[in-house]
Amino acid sequence: MVDLAVLARRLRVRGRGIRLRGAQPQIMTLIELVGLHRLPGVRLEGASPALA
Repeated sequence: MVDLAVLARRLRVRGRGIRLRGAQPQIMTLIELVGLHRLPGVRLEGASPALA
């Protein structure tokens, strides 16, 4: 998760972002629990975040 957060920050600085698509439900839940989906430039595709 830390690596994804660091990558999101590096991409955001360059005006880009991350789109996470097709992750397993357990992974999506973990991403939502740690708040990675709330970072600028991070987008989840699939089910709505559980913790909006």
